[in-house]
Amino acid sequence: MFDQIDDYARRPMRYQNIDGTWEMAAGFMFLTMPFLEKSFRGAPPSTVWHWRGTFLLSLALLLFVLLGGVRAPKERITYRRTGVVKYRGLAGKPWLIVLISGAIAVPLGLLSGLLLRHSKFPVPVALGSAAWGLFYAFATRLEEAWRWVVLVVMVGGPVAICTLPLDREWLETLSIGFLGLTLLVSGGIAFYLYLRRTPPPEREAE
Repeated sequence: MFDQIDDYARRPMRYQNIDGTWEMAAGFMFLTMPFLEKSFRGAPPSTVWHWRGTFLLSLALLLFVLLGGVRAPKERITYRRTGVVKYRGLAGKPWLIVLISGAIAVPLGLLSGLLLRHSKFPVPVALGSAAWGLFYAFATRLEEAWRWVVLVVMVGGPVAICTLPLDREWLETLSIGFLGLTLLVSGGIAFYLYLRRTPPPEREAE
């Protein structure tokens, strides 16, 4: 009975992550943010592109695009294969999940960058990677063996990048970009496995 209750409690999160679209969206966001910030920093000071408000507005637009990018494959593929389930709470409000994730991501990113600039060792990066690893483990439940590999890469990759002979700004950019690439690959694997394991309704009818 307890196994059934545990399965029921995990079902909303599992349903949201069943196709890997949220992981791919988060990965694309992490890949885009550092290079977007570098492009704004490189803009002439007298232009509107150098303003912090313009950068935040661009991030809000990026989140809006990512929400649409997640919704499209879910409506065209996932809902047709798995069905539509309306959950209450956070699981039924994906936009709220995005806002909460952004509220977690921005302070962690700023704190990691601040510590990285004032530390001679990759300890802050290791702590940040461990934090994102815990977030990944909570969201995916690590229910498959390949996700453990992704977790190890996610935690160890940015630390290994910090050993490269580059300046701190590039180390910070590459670390965040590597995290995004890892999430993007993880989401792609989940999406591929979902397509293989869940046939379309026409095939099921046969």
